[in-house]
Parts: sequence; C-alpha cells; structure tokens
Amino acid sequence: MTQPNSFNRNPQPLKGGTRRSTKAGVLHLCADLDYGDPARETVTLAVLTQRLGWRAMIASSGGALVTEAERAAVKHVRMPLDHHGVLSSWRNRVQLESLVQRERPVLIHAHGIATVAQACKLSLLHRLPLVIDITQPLADTPLTHRLIALMTQTSCAVRVPTRMMAKHLTSTFQINPAIITRVAPGIDLQSYNASGISAERLHNLSRLWRLPEQAIVALAPMPIEPNMGHAEILQALVQLKQENLYTVMVGGGRHSQLLRTELEQSIERLGLSGKVIMPETCTDWPAAFWLANMVIAANSAPRGQNMELLAAQALGRPVIVTSVGANEEMVMKGETAWVLPPDNVQELTKALREATRLNTDQRVNLADNTRYFIEDNFPQANWFNGMMEMYEGLMYPAARTVATTVAA
Repeated sequence: MTQPNSFNRNPQPLKGGTRRSTKAGVLHLCADLDYGDPARETVTLAVLTQRLGWRAMIASSGGALVTEAERAAVKHVRMPLDHHGVLSSWRNRVQLESLVQRERPVLIHAHGIATVAQACKLSLLHRLPLVIDITQPLADTPLTHRLIALMTQTSCAVRVPTRMMAKHLTSTFQINPAIITRVAPGIDLQSYNASGISAERLHNLSRLWRLPEQAIVALAPMPIEPNMGHAEILQALVQLKQENLYTVMVGGGRHSQLLRTELEQSIERLGLSGKVIMPETCTDWPAAFWLANMVIAANSAPRGQNMELLAAQALGRPVIVTSVGANEEMVMKGETAWVLPPDNVQELTKALREATRLNTDQRVNLADNTRYFIEDNFPQANWFNGMMEMYEGLMYPAARTVATTVAA
C-alpha cells in the first residue's frame, strides 16, 4: 500500500433510501439481544434507520443490548422468541399480531433462522414484505427444510453476508438465487479507531483479564462450540510456552458448559493455567482488539461471517484464520492474514510464532494493510445502504436493481 499512515479517511454517507414514507415502521425479530452477531446487527440497523426518520421496533427475549436500542428511542418489546415450545409459540404469535395491528409496520425483518416461522406467519397474515437475515450455516434437518418451504410462500428477500452463504443456501436447500442478496457486513470505523480508545479502557480490560504488562496477547473470539478451534489453539500454545504469550478465548454458547469444562481441564493438564483465560463475553471489543497483538479464528466448522475478524483488522491487527467457510472472504491472504488449513496444529504454531516475533516496521505495515482493507471493503455505510436498498426493493419492487441480486 502506498497510502499515508492514517486511520481517518472519510467514510461513505448513509443514504437511507429516497422513496420511503415518513416514519415508515420496520419490525425487527431477533431471538435475543445478547452480544452475538444477529443481535448487534439488529440493534445497529434499528438505530441507524431510526436516526434517518424510519420508525424501528425490535421484538426479542431481551439481553445486554436492549439498553443501547432504547437509548436511541428504538421501541423494544420483550417476548420469548428464543423459546419454541407450543405454549411459547402461541404466546409469541398473539403478542406479535397485536404489535403489528397497533404499530402498523410496512416491513418485517427476521434476524436468524430462529425467528423465521413467526416472521413468515406474520408476513402471510398481514401481507407484509419480509427480509430474512441468514448469516451462519443452517443445519440440514427436516425442520430447516420445513422453514425454508414456509419462506417460499412469502414475499421475502434473503440477505446473506458472503458468497459462501449464498452457495450454502442454494446448494443445500435449493433456495431460488433470485431472492438472495449478498450484502457484506460493515464495521463502524469511528468506534473501531485507535484514537477513540483511552488508556483507562485498556487498563480496565487488562486488569479484568489479569494480563501482565508487556504481555503478547492472542485473542480468539469464537463461540464455545465443537470444531471452533479451541483444542487446536491449546495444542499450539503448548509448543510456545517459552514465549511471553497470553491467550484470551472469548466465547459463550447456550449448550457450551460441558465443552467449556473440558477446555478448562485441558488448560490445566497442558500446563497452561494462568496463560489462557476464557471469559464468556466482552463488553468493550474495540479495547480488546487494540489490547491484542493478533486475533485467531482456527475453526474447522464453517462460519458464514465473523465480525470479530473484520473489527480486529479495522484496528490494525493481523489475523490468523483457517481456509474454512467464509473466513477467506473476510481477509486478504498474505497481506492482512495468515490463512491456514484446518486442524493443522503445526501450521497454527508456526503462524503464532511468526506473529509474536514481528518487528515494529512489520507491525506498522500490517496495520496499514488491515485498516485500508476494511475501509475499502467493509465500511458500515456500505452495509447499511445495501440493507436499505433491500427494504426499498421489497416496498417498491419495480425499483429493485438487478445488481444486488446474487448469482450463484
């Protein structure tokens, strides 16, 4: 890159559409508003549309991000959308129908497969256009196929973040490519900017994670689920005990307690106690990525997007990823990332060792490359404008452009 060393290039503006009605309402359905990708994108989209004159509403089972939404005057209605029993589903349907009758939204946006059944029923009953956000691979089960069949009965558009997800839906579930739109995820470059991260925030996080001063920090922000690379990372760290390397594996999961216990036992058995910590959540990701020297995604199970990889690069951090799922779509191989084969502890160890031994000039060059890569390919404005084009295309079908529709 020949660009000057600057992290403050001007972002593209948020457009917000031109044909919408004043105070047009959008109802967002999300299983919960905890710290996962669907919740974060739900709240961000609702807040940005609210600021541009739309009327955003979120229905979810609640979570840590509710406060952020309500501070921006986004209405939140709590209901157990993360429960799928007969009684819970009936109560959700009654509450949602009442909400639609009262608020009169012009569009429904379902975030994740968990809310598709309720969203499709609302869409059919009230003849409302529907956006379905699917960001992670779906299990190939009879239930999923039934949900996909229900989707095809509605006037819906499916948003995916990557080419990998578009291929997954068309090849595994035979979804018509004409209803799939790829809108790449976006990063808030103002929040993920080194100039906005205070020393106090870094100190507080370092103290919370009990990291010594001058430590080299590897951050592995992956859900505690099978085949997410945690075991391979531990095996690699055994070979790097002489390095001043501390690893933070941040991740939760609804059914992760057994796996978490197994990993904690492995940490003790491998002699890594004190050098590996496993917080379930992080409430200050910008500080976390600035504190880290490198970020790891060693998964062997495919993921459809990884916002943490993008955020880390926005803050100038190199990443180590496997060539699985959409990982390679979110990095620039050899320029911003090491891209490794999955389940290869030897290659992972080699990449970690190289990352720990980068000199100052190499780190500065990598930081430039990673920041410019995100600025050029994953700014939040591009994601938001793409989502608004989807909204406009459903509300005014004649205006929908062919350019945003994914071709397999």
